[in-house]
Amino acid sequence: MFGKRLKSRFAWFLVAGMLLAILLAGCAGNNGSNPSGPAPTPDNGKQPLVSAQPVAWTSNGTVTDNEYSQFQQIGPLQVFTRVEGDQVCMALRAQNNGYIALGIRPDFKMQGADDIICTISGGTVSITDAYSTGAFGPHPLDTELGGSNNILDPSGSQSDGWVTFEFKRQLVTGDNRDKPLTIGDNPVIWSVGRSADTSIQHTNRGSGTLTLR
Repeated sequence: MFGKRLKSRFAWFLVAGMLLAILLAGCAGNNGSNPSGPAPTPDNGKQPLVSAQPVAWTSNGTVTDNEYSQFQQIGPLQVFTRVEGDQVCMALRAQNNGYIALGIRPDFKMQGADDIICTISGGTVSITDAYSTGAFGPHPLDTELGGSNNILDPSGSQSDGWVTFEFKRQLVTGDNRDKPLTIGDNPVIWSVGRSADTSIQHTNRGSGTLTLR
C-alpha cells in the first residue's frame, strides 16, 4: 500500500512539473516586445496590402489595398511608397493624436534635414515642407528660407487614435532646402508629438532608413 501511495505521489509531482514547465515556456515566449517589429494596426482591420503593380493612386488620407508598392516600418511610422517616374507618392501613418514628422537626409542630428511635418487640427490637414537649421531645430518652412513648398496633393485623416497623411513630391525638387530622394536607401529621422502644436517638443524620436525601389 505504501509503495502504491509513493508511486501515485511521484506521478502527481511529475505531471505538475510538466504543466509548470509548459506555463513558464509560454510566459517566456511572450515576454517583452520587438521594437523593430510592426506597430499595432487600427481596430478596423488588417494591414493594407501592397502590390508590385499598384492600382491608381488617390490622395484622400486613406491607404487602400494595393494603392502602394512598398511598405516599411520606421519607428512608429508606417510608411507606404510608390515611385512613378520622377515622383514618389507616400503615405505616413501612426497611432498618435498629435503631429508626425519625417526628416530626409539630416547632416548632423536634426541639422540639414528636409522635414515633412504632418498635423491635423480642428479638421484642417497640414503637411509642411520645412528645413532644420540646427542640430536641435528650429525647422522653419522652406518658403521662409527662400525655398519653395514642394509637397503636392496633401491629404489626411484621423480615426480611432490613428492619423494618416498622403502626398507626393519630386524625387529631386531642385530646391536647395530639399534633399534628394534616391532609388535605394535614404537615411531619415522621425518624431511624434502629443498634439498638433509643432512648437511643443516631441514625445519620441529616432532614425531609420527609407528604401525606395
